[in-house]
Formats: sequence, C-alpha cells, structure tokens
Amino acid sequence: MTMLARQAWMETKLFLRGLDNLFWTLAFPVFFIVLFGLLYGDTLWYEDLGVRAIDHILPGITVMALMVTGMMQTAIGFSEEREKGIYRRLALTPLRPSAILGGQILHRYFLVLLQTCILFALGIAAFGVRIAGSGLWIWLIVTLGALGFLSLGFLLAGLVRSAQAANGITMVVFFLLLFLGGVFFPREMMPGFLGGLSRVLPSTMLNDALREVMILGRGIGAVWQELLGVAGWFLVSLLGAVKLFRWE
Repeated sequence: MTMLARQAWMETKLFLRGLDNLFWTLAFPVFFIVLFGLLYGDTLWYEDLGVRAIDHILPGITVMALMVTGMMQTAIGFSEEREKGIYRRLALTPLRPSAILGGQILHRYFLVLLQTCILFALGIAAFGVRIAGSGLWIWLIVTLGALGFLSLGFLLAGLVRSAQAANGITMVVFFLLLFLGGVFFPREMMPGFLGGLSRVLPSTMLNDALREVMILGRGIGAVWQELLGVAGWFLVSLLGAVKLFRWE
C-alpha cells in the first residue's frame, strides 16, 4: 500500500509540472461551465420542470471532465511514456507493474473527485445551481464513470502503436462522445438517427444518470439501467485493455 501511495504521489507531482495537464484537467471544464453559465445560465430549457440551462449543463460538463482525465489523458499520456521507453526502464527497478498502473489509476481518480468538487462549487456559488439528489449517489455515479473512462483510455492505448496515433484517435473518440452524448444540449435536438446512436454511448448514460439524480433528486433505483450500461462499457473496455496491454 505504501508503494502504491508513493507511486500515486509521484504521478501527481509529474502532473503538476505540466501546464498542459493543468489546462485540460482544471481550466478546460471550468472555462466551459463559466461560458455556458454566462450565455445561457437562467434560460429555461425545460419549462415544465423549471430546469435552467446551467442546471442541465453542469452534469454534462462533469461528464466531459471525466472523459478528459479518465480517457483522453490516460490514452495519450500512457502512449507517450511507453514510446519514450519509460516503462521499459521501470521494468528494471523493484517497482512492480501493478504499482505503476495502480498509482496512475489512484492519481487520476483523485483528480476526477477534485474536478467534480470544483465544478459543483462553481456552479452553486456563481450560478445558483441547486443539487437536489444525494451526494452519495452522485459520488457512486462519478466513480463508476471514472472507472469506465479509465478502462476505455487504457483500451485505446493498447490499440495504437504510437503516441501520435493515440493523440488523433483519442481526440476523435472524445469529441464523438462529447457531442453525441448530450453534454451541452438536450438530445431531443438531435436528428433521429443520431439520437438512436447516442443512447448506447457511455457519456449519454452517465449524463442521464447524473441529471436524474442532481436535477430531479431521484435515487439509484431510477437510473439503474443507465448505470448497468456504463458498467457494461467498463467491463468490455477492461477486458479489451487487459488483452491488448503492452509495456513497450
């Protein structure tokens, strides 16, 4: 456990040295919540429920932050470090592979929690967002989402051979999940065929689950199908990542 904690702390220190990491992880989602809050904040998107645009957008931006940290940074960062031979050199040290991977997962999980807290605090303080649901259920949904996107990130890293390819492929997957997952706008605005595709995406399922809990105050019993779908994505991605995983 001590080795795992030390590795997670080392990953955190390396993360803090990169301005691009800080931008994508913290500044990028904050920029979007401020932008949409200023543009559409008090506009009613669901008049019958009294749901404002900012209330609808905050869960979506939270899911976007999960994708950035869990999937995008995992796939690109791991591929770049693998290409530089970092893991080949680490294999010569007493550090176990499980500690290396565990340290990365633990580090990114805490980043996800930090992102979520910052976004919620900003939404509440700056735009008057009211969170109706249980904090426990929100934490559970965020944790499942983090695990799902982490496994998807490692799967993408296993599919590609170079850091350059990882960058391109990951960005394509990220933007597909972002725009088809109903992050920024209600899915009802999409054409029919895109709406059907959207329903099976993990970003959509997480968005729907978070919005049900955060906006409508519902419990896990109301979103179990969405969570089951995210869990399915997690298991399939995890099995694929294990099969395709390469240190070099």
